[in-house]
Amino acid sequence: MDKKQKIKKPIGTNKVKNNSKTNHIKKKIPEKKVTNSKNNRSMVVKSRIEKKLTKEDKQTRMICLGFLLLTVIIFYFIYGLTIALIDLLGLAIILGVSFLLKKSSGKKARKVLKAFIIIILILGIVGLSGFSVFLLYVKKEADPLFVTDKLDKPENSTFLDINNEEYAKLGAEMREKVTYDELPQVLIDAIIATEDSRFYQHNGFDAPRFLKASIGQVAQKLFHVGGNAGGASTLTMQVVKNQLTDANATKTQGTAGVIRKFEDIYLAIFKMEKNYTKEQIIEYYVNNHYLGGNIYGVQEASQEYFGKTVSELNLSEAAILAGMFKSPNYYRPTVNPKNATTRRTTVLSLMKRHGYITEEEYNIANSIPVDSLTATIESNNVNPYQGYIDTVVAELDKKYGVNPYTTSLTVYTNLDRTKQNAVNAVMNGEVYGWIDDQVQAGVSVLDSTTGKILAIGNGRNIRGRSASRINQLNYATDIKRQPGSTAKPLFDYGPGIEYLNWSTYKLFDDAPHAYSTGRPIKNWDGNYFGVITLRRALATSRNIPALKAFQQVTREAGNEKIVEFVTNLGLKPEIENGKVHEAHSIGAFTGTNPLQMSAAYAAFSNGGYYNEPYSVSKFIYKNTNQEVVHEEVHRQVMSDATAYMISSVLQDVALNGGTPRNVACKTGTTNYDEATMTSRGLPWDAIRDSWVVGYSTKTVVALWYGYDFIDSTYVLHNVPASIQKDYIFRALVNAGAMESDRASFAQPSSVVQVAVVNDQNVNAEPRKACTGNEPNITYEYFKKGYEPTECYISQNLASPTNFTVTYNQITKRVSLSWGAVSPAAGATEQYGNIKYNIYAGDTHVGSTEKTSYTYTPKTPYQTYKVVATYTYKNDIQSTPATFTLREIKAEDLKLVYNGATKIPKDGLTVSLNDFTVTDKGTPVSLTIVSCTPTKITEAGKITFTCTIEYDKEYKLSTTVELTMDTDEEPEPNNP
Repeated sequence: MDKKQKIKKPIGTNKVKNNSKTNHIKKKIPEKKVTNSKNNRSMVVKSRIEKKLTKEDKQTRMICLGFLLLTVIIFYFIYGLTIALIDLLGLAIILGVSFLLKKSSGKKARKVLKAFIIIILILGIVGLSGFSVFLLYVKKEADPLFVTDKLDKPENSTFLDINNEEYAKLGAEMREKVTYDELPQVLIDAIIATEDSRFYQHNGFDAPRFLKASIGQVAQKLFHVGGNAGGASTLTMQVVKNQLTDANATKTQGTAGVIRKFEDIYLAIFKMEKNYTKEQIIEYYVNNHYLGGNIYGVQEASQEYFGKTVSELNLSEAAILAGMFKSPNYYRPTVNPKNATTRRTTVLSLMKRHGYITEEEYNIANSIPVDSLTATIESNNVNPYQGYIDTVVAELDKKYGVNPYTTSLTVYTNLDRTKQNAVNAVMNGEVYGWIDDQVQAGVSVLDSTTGKILAIGNGRNIRGRSASRINQLNYATDIKRQPGSTAKPLFDYGPGIEYLNWSTYKLFDDAPHAYSTGRPIKNWDGNYFGVITLRRALATSRNIPALKAFQQVTREAGNEKIVEFVTNLGLKPEIENGKVHEAHSIGAFTGTNPLQMSAAYAAFSNGGYYNEPYSVSKFIYKNTNQEVVHEEVHRQVMSDATAYMISSVLQDVALNGGTPRNVACKTGTTNYDEATMTSRGLPWDAIRDSWVVGYSTKTVVALWYGYDFIDSTYVLHNVPASIQKDYIFRALVNAGAMESDRASFAQPSSVVQVAVVNDQNVNAEPRKACTGNEPNITYEYFKKGYEPTECYISQNLASPTNFTVTYNQITKRVSLSWGAVSPAAGATEQYGNIKYNIYAGDTHVGSTEKTSYTYTPKTPYQTYKVVATYTYKNDIQSTPATFTLREIKAEDLKLVYNGATKIPKDGLTVSLNDFTVTDKGTPVSLTIVSCTPTKITEAGKITFTCTIEYDKEYKLSTTVELTMDTDEEPEPNNP
């Protein structure tokens, strides 16, 4: 027992002092032991799982790494060391991230780590796999592009006219090849320093430069920092791009741009650099590169710009030429010498930086004026359709981002050679004699129904000019000149008809007026026409009615409607806060050009539709057969009623020499401001611009005429220039710029013609003529539903004509007679017949509907009046017709001889017609019955005795003695 107690005591003695505590502990101890057993088992299981997971992770990582290493090996054998190293770099990044994350401690961190490692590995594998597939795709697409024939002779672009007949080839046909040994070292150094400074070190792909340019471009695009990031293309890649892929790859957007770039890289590394030497690559680069105008290669460019072979170029000239490779037209020394000078400085600076030239050489070469280096070389290689070609090239570049000089295309253009030949004949002086060689002109010929540009007159003196002037300023498409009065149908009357439903009869008061600012406005001739119709106001180009029309549209429809109207027509006015200022009403704004004006006026020709003008119907890439078709911009901008009424009015415009049949046209003139007139010493009648825009139902011809500089000698004079521009336009039409079988403009059903009585009341509603026989009728056009429906009843009656009064002394009666007065149209039904009120003095003596009246007066000799009026509307009266009846006495009469003042003494014969009888100087109804000489006085005078009959009814006679001088002295006793 003692032994057992000793064994149990420590437990009982050390752990408990009473039964309750003992019982409590006994319960807890077994529970605690069970719990510890479970935790141990859990920890064992967890340890086993972790070991298993670790083993699986290792296996997974080994498989992934093995796959990644396999891709590196595959890339090495397919693409070479460079691409394999890029793949290996990606693998290293994945391993590095995994290693860093594995060092993390903590249960939760390890869980996140494992998930992240798996995601990274999966993304890495997917990314590298995708990149591998992408490169395989690039190789597949790029291999067929490596056509070595294109390296020696790039394929030309072909231009076809509207009949699909070839009229031009653009591209390398101007090229004259040179070998590497013929190139001066200064040109090679300039090109290497500027375009690819590590050319001799890389294998066709400059990775550091590519990475720097890519980062810079991304930063510039996303964060708008970094300025010009520069290009990533090496000389080898540029050769590939120019000859094999796409000369405009930099303008290719999105995925296509990325694919094209990698195609360039692949072909540069694995084709060009492996098959050609560096010297051969430089030869391809300098011989096939586009260098402005229609010039290819440094040999042709050197001869064109400097008048020497490429081997003779000095450092300054070589730097200019090397600088052109970036942007040939922008840095052309003969066209843009300032730009060329700036670019030359950049090239020389790079040459100095890379050790090709010294500071002294830099300063000397940079100090030479570019103008002194260039030469003017006349070229016979200019295409007669070069003006149209320039227009096509500009459209391809602006709209599609492709240059046909560098990218081989088949271009289907809208050139109508018949119309273009007509324009050329006028511009070249074959069918029109220009005032001098300095005056310029721009012409646009448009198909009004489609917007197709049929012909272009881009400037004068095209023949025989230097090829370096190709792509010169196009006077048909590039200028911005104020349109003058050609703006009036667009800003004033067109919106008025469209939005306020005006008619061609709409009346305007051509009287002194001012802008809303208070500044007065004048007409071109300084005169005023008074109340005139819209037709006359526009046809005669009055400024004041045009401004009033603009102001009325602004008040009643809103200025924004004018903006809407003209912008829908393709014009670009000066818009501020959604509005245009009032000077637009007469064409005084920043300006436009013939192409824009022809497109705007085409809407009047075709019934109200605007078609965006275009010269390219479609084009096809020759290397891929990809076809790009023009997408038409065709929208209705006005009603056919507005278009027709404007066209009707513009057919009334009178050109000097006559307006061509079935042609609507508008002329315009702009002036210099007073400050310019004074500072430049211009003549008083100097004008700046002269315009004509004319159209038929099919074709629009827009002409700008003027000088592109300000000079007191070479300047347009107002009246002569107006005549000249009219004759130029007529010459264009007659030569064939417009069809000869011109149809008349068809009146749409939305327009009605009404005979309107013009009452000259600017505030009155128009009234139609009821019978068509009313006086002062004009036939004008109205929108259907807005024409006058009430007949016009004139409030004025004509005065009776041929009013005479006679008095019979025997019967003592006065007889009056007059001509009949016609009633106004429609008045008889409302006002009754015409009647006549007769007055003796101011006393009303009677009325009649006849045209004669007889009565017995108290005093016959007085003034009589007859007034026309209506039976039932006596308040409408004519102006009185008057006749004064006077009593004639012998002493009131005198006889005047109409012949010589002296009558010969012998052989005197007197006939009735030799005399005029007057009543105190006023002829009266008298008749000479007889008139005979009676005696010759001693003073040399001869006396006549005449019998005069006053009235046929009662024959009042009187005898008058008149005396006149004779030529000789009288002889007594010889009457």
